[in-house]
Amino acid sequence: MVDRTEIHKAVDGLSERSLAELDTFIAYLYYKEKEQQGSPWSKELYDVFAPVREAAAHMSENEINQAIDDAIAEVRHERNAIQRDSNTRKRPIAESD
Repeated sequence: MVDRTEIHKAVDGLSERSLAELDTFIAYLYYKEKEQQGSPWSKELYDVFAPVREAAAHMSENEINQAIDDAIAEVRHERNAIQRDSNTRKRPIAESD
């Protein structure tokens, strides 16, 4: 049996960083329990990501992190290029003498 009082005491002694990690873990546990109840959208989402899970199965954690970092860098580069292009088009045309 879980002693909730002891759990509360332990939580009270955690740092802010550990509390943030605990919050993420609790959210995961909550999701995991709800998923086991057979939520249709979670099953659909799980199925949609099946190819991603299969592709990542042979990758190390560092390789996965690098792939994520590369994808983020690419999106940021594209977004910055669009913003630069947008700013260039907004400049008024200089009048000639």
